[in-house]
Amino acid sequence: LHCTRPLCLGRRRLSSDAHMRVRTPFRCSPHPCEYEIAFVSDVEGDLDYFNRWVAGSRCVAYTGSDEAALTLTHARAYFVYGGDVPDHGRGSEQLLRLLVGLKRAFPRRVALLVGNRDLNKLRLTSECAPSDLARPHWSIPAPHWDPSAPTLSQHLEQVAAARGGGATAASCDCAAERLRWMYENTLGCPATFEARRAELAALRSVGSATGDNGGGGGGGGGGGGGGGGA
Repeated sequence: LHCTRPLCLGRRRLSSDAHMRVRTPFRCSPHPCEYEIAFVSDVEGDLDYFNRWVAGSRCVAYTGSDEAALTLTHARAYFVYGGDVPDHGRGSEQLLRLLVGLKRAFPRRVALLVGNRDLNKLRLTSECAPSDLARPHWSIPAPHWDPSAPTLSQHLEQVAAARGGGATAASCDCAAERLRWMYENTLGCPATFEARRAELAALRSVGSATGDNGGGGGGGGGGGGGGGGA
């Protein structure tokens, strides 16, 4: 948008059902042009909450009854996602696919901001890489910001004790258990591992999703809905 003055949203807090209408003149026309901005944030994998938000939105809608893709409802509709897609609910991957699909369909009218729960998952690209997984489990320290958190070795010892049958920390050391330890003790989302496993199982239409050595599947997660508008 080529505006004669910057768009200022001020400090007004948007409620979950608020709509923002902004009248900004274009340089190419002396007449004001009205457009709508839809905003939602902190969905954290709660797809049911997001679906309720979409149902009440004037700017964003599903393209079909299968709720597989999103669209903007009119030519002057814009959408901003305020961050924190995954972590507590069981719809993180589905929500990510919906948001990315909408961004690809309307690259100039959709803005996806990142929050702390999105940014901290960048750690997975290095700490779950083969080179890092090859590090001995006893060489990986506990998070320095949480003195009460166990080390990876202590976590694996607890897993081995629960499994019994002669299991050891070394025999339980696998990518899945390292990921579980990260979620529970270093990323602030202890429920994400199981939520993610349940989502993957549902998406794959199987009874359960498992990782190596009996561990479970991986990534996102999500939970309680945040504020939003339009």
